[in-house]
Amino acid sequence: MTTFLLIMIHAIAGSIAILSGFSALSLRKSSKQHRTVGNVFVLAILLLGLTGIYIAYSRSIMLSLVNGIFLCYFVGTAWMTVKRKAGTIGKFEWIAFFVALSIFGMLINFAIEASQTDSGKLNGFGPEVFYFFATIALIAAVMDLKMIVDGGIRDSHRIVRHLWRMCFPMFMATAAFFLGQAKLLPEPVRKIEYLAIPVVIVLLSMIYWIIRVLYSKNTTKQFESTAKVA
Repeated sequence: MTTFLLIMIHAIAGSIAILSGFSALSLRKSSKQHRTVGNVFVLAILLLGLTGIYIAYSRSIMLSLVNGIFLCYFVGTAWMTVKRKAGTIGKFEWIAFFVALSIFGMLINFAIEASQTDSGKLNGFGPEVFYFFATIALIAAVMDLKMIVDGGIRDSHRIVRHLWRMCFPMFMATAAFFLGQAKLLPEPVRKIEYLAIPVVIVLLSMIYWIIRVLYSKNTTKQFESTAKVA
C-alpha cells in the first residue's frame, strides 16, 4: 500500500514538474509568474526524486535510485545558486560537491557491474547509460570544485549554472516520461519522432538560454533581477 501510494505521488510530481518546467521556460524570466512556477518546479522535482529513491531502493533498480539523488542534487544546487549571495559559498556547496562525487562513483561502479553480467545489463540498462550519467556527474562535480576554489560565482556564469542545473532535471523527467513510459500514451503518438520532440525542446531551450545569457548583458541583468527577489 505504501509503495503504491508513493508511485502515485511520484507520477503526480513528475507530471507537475514537466508542466511547470515548460511553463518556466516560456515565461518572461524577470516576471513574478516565472519565479512562482520555478518554485513549483523545484518542489515537484524534489518530491519526484525522493519518492523515486525509495521506490528504486525497494525494487533494487540502481540507475533510478542514483538518478533520484541526482534530481535532488540538481534542483538543490540550482536553487541555492540564486539564493546564495553572488561571490560567496558555504557548507552547502561543499556538501553538494561530495554528493556529485559520490553519484559519479556509484554510477561508475554500476557501469562496471553491468558490463560483467551475462546480459551486459544491470536492471535492464547497459553500461553506456551509466557512463553517460557518470560523465554529467563528473562535470557537475568539477564545476562545483571550481566554484569553491574561486570562492563563489558571479554575473553570467552564475546564471548559466542556475539554468543548466534547472534544465537537466527537466530533461531527465521529460525523457523518463515520453521515452521511458511511452506505453501510457495513445498508440498513434508512440513513435520516436513524436516522443523525442519534448525532450529535444528542453535541450534546445537550455542551449539557447545559455548562449543568450553568455552573450547578452541585458538578458543577464534580467535573470539577476529575478534572483534578487526570488
